[in-house]
Amino acid sequence: MPPGMFPPRRGAQAGQTLVLVALWLAVLLGFAAIAVDTSRFLAERRFLQNAADAAALAGANKLVAGGTVPEAEAAARAVLTENFGREPTGNPPSQPSAIPIYTAGHAGEPAYLEEGILVTSGEVRVALRNPVNYTFGRIAGLLTADVGARARAGFTGGLMPIAVRRFVNAPGPEAGATAPCPNDQTRFLDFFATQDTACLGSDTDASPRATPGPGASFDPVDPASDPDVHGPVVTILGQGAQPSNGADFRGFIALDIRNFSTSTSQVYYNGITSGTPPNILKNFEAAWVTKGGYPGPAFPPATTPPAADDQVGIIAGNSTGIVIDEVVKRFVPGDEVLVAVYPGQVMAIPDFAITPPGTVALPSSGTVADAGSFKVSRNQAFSGQVTLSTLADTLDPANPMVLGTLVGAQPFTYDPNPVTPSLGGGASVDMENATTSGATPGIYALWVQGQAGSPYLTTKWEPFTLKVGTVTRDFTLTADASSNDALSVGDTVTFNLTLTNAPSKNTNFGNPVNLCLDPPLPAGVGATSLPTSCTGSPTVTPSRNGSSYTLSINTGTMAPGAYRFIVRATGTNADSTPSKVTHLLPLTVNVAPSGASGSDQYIDIVGFAVMRIATVDPNFVEAYAITPVVADMNDPSLRRGQTVRLLPW
Repeated sequence: MPPGMFPPRRGAQAGQTLVLVALWLAVLLGFAAIAVDTSRFLAERRFLQNAADAAALAGANKLVAGGTVPEAEAAARAVLTENFGREPTGNPPSQPSAIPIYTAGHAGEPAYLEEGILVTSGEVRVALRNPVNYTFGRIAGLLTADVGARARAGFTGGLMPIAVRRFVNAPGPEAGATAPCPNDQTRFLDFFATQDTACLGSDTDASPRATPGPGASFDPVDPASDPDVHGPVVTILGQGAQPSNGADFRGFIALDIRNFSTSTSQVYYNGITSGTPPNILKNFEAAWVTKGGYPGPAFPPATTPPAADDQVGIIAGNSTGIVIDEVVKRFVPGDEVLVAVYPGQVMAIPDFAITPPGTVALPSSGTVADAGSFKVSRNQAFSGQVTLSTLADTLDPANPMVLGTLVGAQPFTYDPNPVTPSLGGGASVDMENATTSGATPGIYALWVQGQAGSPYLTTKWEPFTLKVGTVTRDFTLTADASSNDALSVGDTVTFNLTLTNAPSKNTNFGNPVNLCLDPPLPAGVGATSLPTSCTGSPTVTPSRNGSSYTLSINTGTMAPGAYRFIVRATGTNADSTPSKVTHLLPLTVNVAPSGASGSDQYIDIVGFAVMRIATVDPNFVEAYAITPVVADMNDPSLRRGQTVRLLPW
């Protein structure tokens, strides 16, 4: 040890240790204070949130049960009173202010509610605040801090994937029907009239059917106790629910597939796509039962006649068991459900087809009384008439209808017109009284248009060939298929086109023919091997054995559906007086063809109603109506069947 230096005294070391311990103890106590106070605030926050959630749900459920706005607020406050007695910090909150308190500058804006209860016709908001005392924070001069919570509850549809017939054995009523009506489903019945009036064909009582009539007792599980205030007991799922014309439909519908106006118009929701396999689809739809009903997008109010979005796909009857299983899990007799209502007939996509005429021959000048004929056919679902007209090929400036040398805005008289299409080969239509005046010889294209207004507006166009004057050399344009499928969006499809000499294969056309696609092309289409103008486009010279061209179409970002492409072939022949020849060939590309709907069968939704379940059986579900049919699914009279959920603030 150096001279003059002494070892530290043991007492000095002990003093330093005590100072350090004291400092660390203060830090630890500070952390402990923070932890204690934070725990108190978190506990209060959880407590207030639970209370707010419960109060909002109670208020919304009171609205569902038909309560008024004041009754819904009273129900919410009653739940708060019950919960406030179990406050965890020893500082029970007071009921929220009777006059709502908002964030400064946002008075009257529900999203800025800071304290109070707001009840509207469709939702309940609850905002709570409670001052919580600091424990250790008082050392730093902190006394209290406001802890708050907010909750919002409302209706989110609740529609079950169930469609119930409105009528059985329609049209009605039967002659001599009188009230009270027996529940005889071999006769006409309106399932959504009261049971006593169901056979009469009219129902003027629009009041809910949930309460007994004058002087009657009502057992919600036993509908026979008061038949005059509810509909007849009917099967809504399973065996016994099928309509007279759709034995394979038993009440289970695809809520996520709508709009069956045409075979390509379907709209899909909630993850369902046109390629969803049927087994996945039925599982998805059945899950809406246990999830509290269909979450949306909501159906628009039903219209008469039904609009496109009123149409939903049906699910095969042998798939109905899965939804009955879900009903068994969730519901018991006496429970109330919101269902869709359809008239009682299964529909199929109505369709008609025009088989265009062969070549229509006309002189350069003159009138032809009988110019040709063609057929108009239909499927079994189509029941209307088709109005016929002629359209010009406006992309050909030399077309005689464009120039007016084919006389008249409607140069052909169609007989009959309108035509009633027939099944099979179709109904025959004559083309009469066509007049030309100085038309240039050549071969041109025209369109025959067919338009049907019932049950839905449907318009179709088919091209046909018009030969004017003496033209010797022609060609035919064909393809190896009239339609091809692109299994996925972005795939490329090909068509093999063939141009052959005509009318005899040995009659050499003699010149190249330009190929192009008529504009406009469908939105999202990718690259095509043909341009949209025949000027400078690829050429093919027709031949005896046929000359080929491969048309490729990339589907790019096209939406799933069926799209029509028109191939235009135009050239000048080698006649002694050369003539222009034009032919059109329609081709269809099916992008991501549907596998979800399974068929073209659907039902028209005409409204919504609340039904009370009477019987839950492994093979069927029975219920009776406690409301009439209402067009708008969000109508307050249907609240009893809607599902209450907590919603984002």
